[in-house]
Amino acid sequence: MSNFKRILLSSLALLTIAVGAAETAGGRVLACNMKALTSEQRTQHLALSVRLLKVAKRTELKDGYLFTVDREKVSVAELAEWVANESRCCPAVDYHLELPASGPLTLRLDGGVDVKEFLAAEMGL
Repeated sequence: MSNFKRILLSSLALLTIAVGAAETAGGRVLACNMKALTSEQRTQHLALSVRLLKVAKRTELKDGYLFTVDREKVSVAELAEWVANESRCCPAVDYHLELPASGPLTLRLDGGVDVKEFLAAEMGL
């Protein structure tokens, strides 16, 4: 790859981060870390995200969202992997995962009204 292309791609990546970043009232920086996952990890994460959003029951909260997940459709391991990867990409979000001995799994994503708006935009909610 030529130096020009490297500089151009680097500049575009920095511009994307700068444009997408916003600071919340609580001092959180709302931005996706696009380098947190490899290309292969991102592809797998996106597929799991689509599946999770398709099968989970979503409840809107004052400052975020609660997802109720049937453990027969998304396993504990898959949900834990999703949270681990998502938290690397979006560290400004608070992640709360409940794994009861039986019954559905619950995932709460919150952190304030700004975080809720960020989640809605990023996840298409």
